Amino acid sequence: MLLSAETMVALYAAGAFVIGAVPFAWLIVRVAKGVDVRRLGSGNVGATNASRAFDGRWARLLAFLAVYLLDAGKGILAAHLGFLVGDLGAAVTCGAAGILGHVFTPFLGWRGGKGVATATGVLLRLDWRVTLIALGVFFLVRFATGQVFFGSLALGLGLAVAAIALDPADAFAARLPLTVLSLLIAAFLFWTHRSNLRQFLSARQS
Repeated sequence: MLLSAETMVALYAAGAFVIGAVPFAWLIVRVAKGVDVRRLGSGNVGATNASRAFDGRWARLLAFLAVYLLDAGKGILAAHLGFLVGDLGAAVTCGAAGILGHVFTPFLGWRGGKGVATATGVLLRLDWRVTLIALGVFFLVRFATGQVFFGSLALGLGLAVAAIALDPADAFAARLPLTVLSLLIAAFLFWTHRSNLRQFLSARQS
């Protein structure tokens, strides 16, 4: 019996969730340094925290890039799965599942990363122009403030603004799934970085 289109999208989204859940930061630090990345720095399973396990500027940079690119690759693949079985809506569904898999990975007790790199990969597959603009915003804010998490928040906002501004005529029509995903990612990144915001505000008040 042939499966319905909705069932196929659901199955592919489940696969995207598993792909997103692969904890590359944990694996790389575990293999290279023999330690659990969750016991370092912020405890986050992401590129920035993984780089703290390494000594030397270049080693940290290489570790960051390796984890970031692998996590972004998960997002690209997750969104691509959706295009294999459906339209933009299916790709958005699978991409969102990949992001959730990264943040709530079952392989590490449902505690993963903050979703920045994986979300970047998802949007790169959906609309590379949106991603490039958001990355430009990230680097501007990152170096202006000296804070990676501010850059990450700016990236989320950049995704949302660019998704609408690049094609306003279709942003709430043919491209509505992309617009909704971009807005949700922006809000989601604020949620995943809530501890960073609390620490920053506490430091300013002390």
